[in-house]
Amino acid sequence: LSLQASYAAPLILLAQNRQEARDRVAVERDRAQTAQSRADMDFLAREIASLRMNVGELATREFLRRELREALEEIERDRAERDRAERDDEPVRSPSSATDR
Repeated sequence: LSLQASYAAPLILLAQNRQEARDRVAVERDRAQTAQSRADMDFLAREIASLRMNVGELATREFLRRELREALEEIERDRAERDRAERDDEPVRSPSSATDR
């Protein structure tokens, strides 16, 4: 039993050392990936904040519709006033003056 233990002990220690080395590599890889993930999340958070600010500055559909509706109403009022003014400026023609020509 002691002969077998004398052969097995170094192999067990060697296997443990190799496992520790693999674990260290895995931990370093995890740290690097975590750091990259944090950097990505920070970047995305800044981008989302920027987009929210820009969206807040955009005119909403309802605002644009209201502005267009008001502009259309103003155009229609101006047109009606112009038509009224043109009718008022025209001389009234009598039916007899139309046949005199």
